[in-house]
Amino acid sequence: MTPRLTTLLLSDYAQVREQLLFVSSGGISRVVQATFPARPRIFLATVVHVPAGSLGRTHEVMVKLKYPDQAALIGSIAMNINVQQAPQGAAPGEGVNVPHVLDLSPVAFPHPGQVDVQVSINGEPAGDLTFWMLQSRPKE
Repeated sequence: MTPRLTTLLLSDYAQVREQLLFVSSGGISRVVQATFPARPRIFLATVVHVPAGSLGRTHEVMVKLKYPDQAALIGSIAMNINVQQAPQGAAPGEGVNVPHVLDLSPVAFPHPGQVDVQVSINGEPAGDLTFWMLQSRPKE
């Protein structure tokens, strides 16, 4: 059984506390910046469901940010998930949801445009989302 991406969400803020995902102002589809390159303070929230049959193994999650019109890679982030066992009291065969938050502020977006976020797990496509980096217009 293969882990699967169950949540992929761009937000103003997100954190994981006690294996729970907290998201504030989620569902962002447009990010407006005054200047470029830009380093917006946005967060990518993910939840990967690891089925019981995949516990105890390491799974690689790869996140790529791209400008699709040029096939240009903006950045990539790799992380490993390894859950040894289901939590105490779990039902037989119960998997585990693993939330993770990526702070995207270190990523420099060179110019405005459509941005695709592509997620793979163990080298297989797992999910994607699209948002737009826009430049604010000067006030007259």
